[in-house]
Amino acid sequence: MNDSMTNPPNEESEIESLARQTDTPVEIVHRIYDLERTRLDQVARIKTYVPVLVHRRVKELLQAQHRI
Repeated sequence: MNDSMTNPPNEESEIESLARQTDTPVEIVHRIYDLERTRLDQVARIKTYVPVLVHRRVKELLQAQHRI
């Protein structure tokens, strides 16, 4: 399945940006982003802030991985 079908264009650019910022392959960022998005969508009562929270969480996870 094409990733652009599961992630809107703005999420695609967000994922590519996170990949560049953290020097991580886009495929890995995609997987982490999708997992975090799904997790937060299930628990968030206010959906407006989910994209911001997903971005922050994915960036933190990737940066922590590079520190190990």
